[in-house]
Amino acid sequence: MTSDRTIHTVTSPISGVPSNDRHRAASSRDLSVDTLRGLACILLVTYHVIGDKASAGIHVDDDSVLRYYSDSVEYLRMPLFTFLSGLVYSWRPLSALQDYPSFMTKKARRLLVPYVIFVPILGATQLVAPGVNGTVDPNPLLWWINSLSPYWFLLSTFWLFALVALLDSYGVLRSPWFFGGLFTVSVTISLLFRPETLETLQLGTALTFLPFFLAGIAAFRFRLIPRRVSTAILTTVVLVALLVTVQFALLGNLDHIDARHSVIGIALGIVFPTAFLGWGLRSRLLAWIGGYSSGIYLLHSFAIGFFRAVLSAIGIDNTAIVFTVLSLCGVFASILGIVILRQITIGPWAIGRIMLGEKAPHGS
Repeated sequence: MTSDRTIHTVTSPISGVPSNDRHRAASSRDLSVDTLRGLACILLVTYHVIGDKASAGIHVDDDSVLRYYSDSVEYLRMPLFTFLSGLVYSWRPLSALQDYPSFMTKKARRLLVPYVIFVPILGATQLVAPGVNGTVDPNPLLWWINSLSPYWFLLSTFWLFALVALLDSYGVLRSPWFFGGLFTVSVTISLLFRPETLETLQLGTALTFLPFFLAGIAAFRFRLIPRRVSTAILTTVVLVALLVTVQFALLGNLDHIDARHSVIGIALGIVFPTAFLGWGLRSRLLAWIGGYSSGIYLLHSFAIGFFRAVLSAIGIDNTAIVFTVLSLCGVFASILGIVILRQITIGPWAIGRIMLGEKAPHGS
């Protein structure tokens, strides 16, 4: 991984380019952002391989190194995906109310169509093989209403886009004061309540992750990503302090720090990507993986479940080997699945791309 300090002076989606250049910048890919996407995919897959408790995933002990790793990743994994969603939205935000229906139609294609398709597929898989890919409620209707992991993120992100785009269409989020007030309210809600306990259509979860989504928007809109070395250093010092504090808590030297409902947990989920982008860190491998991030999110559960069953069938149960194989397959087999799905068509319909929430290529 390399660092490019010229990122703040070149025309880039995150470099604070002049307004007349923003459309061109927003239509291009940013290597640092894609690198961060790739890292988010690695954290996502490895976390799901391990599982959030000893009875999930590959059943690692609560006092193992892998459990320590997964507990640490919890502070970064989903906040990172949410922050990036807000950041990318800020490149081309909605500016007119009449465009709101069209905007949300595109988000429905991108988020709700895959949700409706993959939730029952995963639910059926878990019913047939509960020991391989988790367990599920026997009532299929609840799969859509309360969601199945990891697809809850699709629903919650849809609501975030719906709220923020509507406010943007009225122009109220252009004011730093109004934006800051909304961010403060969102953080306060997360500190005082646990909105995600409202599972219906993941509306509560959307409130829990609203601070990270808003932070991603603000990072670009108000030029909060460090553009000077001194500011990047200061941001990194804050990041290290947050990381050390969380590690002390995980090791039992401090009281538990909630990843979603504490000032430190929320701050860590925001400061980490801010510092990362401030240094312009980039890796072509991670950026390549990040280019498939949406598809990896959709398919990794199936890849992990399939290869876990294969390893079990051939008698491989060494934790280190299983973790490594499933992590690699969770990423790269998912990418292979994306490539294959993109080739599947039925008549004029690009069925595979529809499943992935993608738009059919021009001329198809």
